[in-house]
Amino acid sequence: MRTATSPTAYPVAVIVELVFWCSIIVLLWVYFAYPLVVAVAAKVAPIRLELSNEPPALTVAIAAHDEVGHIAERIADVFAQEQSGARLLEVIVGSDGSNDGTDSIVRDIALAEPRLRLLALSRGGQTATQTALFAAASGDVVVLTDAETRFTAGCLAALAEPFRDPSVGCATGRIEWRDELATMTSANEGVYWRYERVIRDLESRAGFLTAVTGALLAVRRTSYRPVPPDASMDHLLPLYVREQRGQVVLVDGAIATDRPISGLREQFRNRTRTSTRGIRANLSMAQRLAPWRTPKAALAMWSHKLLRWATPWFIAAAAASGLVLGASGQPIYLIAPIGLVLAAISGFGAHLYIGSGRRPPRFAAFSRTFAVVCAAFALGWINVLRGRRIDVWHRVDWDARASRRS
Repeated sequence: MRTATSPTAYPVAVIVELVFWCSIIVLLWVYFAYPLVVAVAAKVAPIRLELSNEPPALTVAIAAHDEVGHIAERIADVFAQEQSGARLLEVIVGSDGSNDGTDSIVRDIALAEPRLRLLALSRGGQTATQTALFAAASGDVVVLTDAETRFTAGCLAALAEPFRDPSVGCATGRIEWRDELATMTSANEGVYWRYERVIRDLESRAGFLTAVTGALLAVRRTSYRPVPPDASMDHLLPLYVREQRGQVVLVDGAIATDRPISGLREQFRNRTRTSTRGIRANLSMAQRLAPWRTPKAALAMWSHKLLRWATPWFIAAAAASGLVLGASGQPIYLIAPIGLVLAAISGFGAHLYIGSGRRPPRFAAFSRTFAVVCAAFALGWINVLRGRRIDVWHRVDWDARASRRS
């Protein structure tokens, strides 16, 4: 009951309640309503490609650093794509300051395969390496990939097919883990990727897509624009294509495999790196992809990316405001902080289970993974606000740089 002695009680209560409901509404929009909207758009008004041109000639660009154990097999895997119809013009390996014998292996293979080229570069990071690869490429379409990825049969032929439509500037495919159940972390990462794949497929069919997979990314060479060295090409290139009014598509039949996430620490570092670079990249394009210019791309960029990366802040706001409202005599709002505590206990219990060598219940394992991902998203925003830039890409360098700054 409000009294005359507390004239500010009413506006404060309204503000807290507004924070609670705005946070809940955003979370419901990001994870449930937005996918539903995209599904309806994909059903009612799908984009239709007109495949009028010949399949493009491909340059496959492999960025690598100290990949002596993978590079020979990776090169053979790429050239094997010709057996299933891919038009390979060339394969270029960009060696980012490798000093483990990677360069020697590529040179030896190139003696027997003239379409293979090596760019031996000084250490510059993933984006600098990929920039050099684009500058050296001659193909109509450049396919960016890395040393640990493997293409399944027909992957490149399927990935090239949409480029027969001149409106398509960027295409991506599906990444599957080679042994998804190897760890609980990789199993739950697989759950996330299946959810993500459904959303991307709907966005692609509706003409909303702005999210792609960096290890399987094809870009029309004429649609390429330079990317700042501290940003990721897989974040910015599809946005550049959308700014040019081009289409970005997901090719369900273009499938590649990669090794699974080895553990929680690697998952946290990968997600932190991705969110840090992704948040900065997408914010830099927010004005250029304004809703009145590119409404579909803007909706996808904010709903699928920026607001999802802000998930931990909306959860924290809902829990904190719910606690305040519950303590002020509205116990229904305590559902939010109690739910958060129960999820945290569940995730911590799963961590103890895994530490003892046992497999926890799936919900508990998912709570653990979701908590780690949210922590990585939060750190991504903090890195952006602090101006921290991540311009290296190999996991060894990420470990070394993190330890130097700690």
